[in-house]
Amino acid sequence: MGEGLKKEDSAALKGIAILMMVFHHCYRTEKKFAGYEILFTPFTAENVIHLALYMKICVCIFAFVSGYGLMYGYLRNQNPDNRISDSAFVKRHLFSTCSGYWFLVVPAYLVYGVRNGFSYGKWGTTLWEKIAGILTDALGLSEILGTKSVNGAWWYMGAAITFIILVPVLGQVILKMGSLTCIGLVFLLPRLLNIGFQGGRSPLSFLMALAVGMVCCKKDVFAWFHSWVPFGSRYAGGFLKFVLLAALVLWGYQSYRLLPFSYCWEYQFALIPFILILFLKEYVFRIPGLKRLLGFLGKHSLNIWLVHTFVRDYLKSYLWSLKYFALVPLAILLISLVLSVVINVLKKYTGYDGLIRKISRSFV
Repeated sequence: MGEGLKKEDSAALKGIAILMMVFHHCYRTEKKFAGYEILFTPFTAENVIHLALYMKICVCIFAFVSGYGLMYGYLRNQNPDNRISDSAFVKRHLFSTCSGYWFLVVPAYLVYGVRNGFSYGKWGTTLWEKIAGILTDALGLSEILGTKSVNGAWWYMGAAITFIILVPVLGQVILKMGSLTCIGLVFLLPRLLNIGFQGGRSPLSFLMALAVGMVCCKKDVFAWFHSWVPFGSRYAGGFLKFVLLAALVLWGYQSYRLLPFSYCWEYQFALIPFILILFLKEYVFRIPGLKRLLGFLGKHSLNIWLVHTFVRDYLKSYLWSLKYFALVPLAILLISLVLSVVINVLKKYTGYDGLIRKISRSFV
């Protein structure tokens, strides 16, 4: 792939996304820090809230990376030497994705029970209602089926499951009908079906980011963009490309809240993230050591996503006592990272990782 999106780049993008997610969950509304004395110097609270709202595109980055990676595997799967059925492809990826989530579900419910006197009334009034609600959450389907979750941030599990199921469908559209047809269908179908914008927790809202990731993989867009030199001038053209892309990134940030989501949510949830991803891949990840650091965070992104809101909520008195706005998400990130390392050690030495690999190989 040359200058295409490599595993290290995908991990670094996940690292960026996890940083954005933690910040977003700290400051997306004033209610998050109401009652605490927070120092925003040299910015204002309004500046930080706007930045946090913009960082909602962390979901789009995860969706894009998922689309790119899943499409890469799907294209390899088209080779007769590597061929497995589409159903086996879906099962293998579903099991791999859900396995990391399952490892933390039981401890999460135990901790919730300890903190709430083992009352699970949130999931229903009868025993069977509670069991059904908890099992739905354990399967990652709570947001899709409209039931309660032990952790509100876990809604994305339903999106991840939806994406994996849809990849073979969209992949066949791309292979047989073309990339533009795929993008066009993803854009037009919600409007033709009159379902519109489904909100910031619906997989449908991020389907364009998934599709764009798949198309970028099929067309090797990153390699093309790297080799593209405006006006054929290596230096002047290269400088112009940098300035133009940087300007588009800044415009995306400034304009994020200008266009109503109900009108064209693909602008905020596909175009703006795609431009940022291009800029990160082409320029930012070249900074020595930065891609490796972000990649390290990216490798822990699943665990950090699963635990960071518990850290934020259970340690809120300590965290908000740090006062300076940047220290709060940083502390959440570091504590979550330590917990992630512990979780990975437990997965390894309890034999959980080995069991998951063995079961995953059975999907053929």
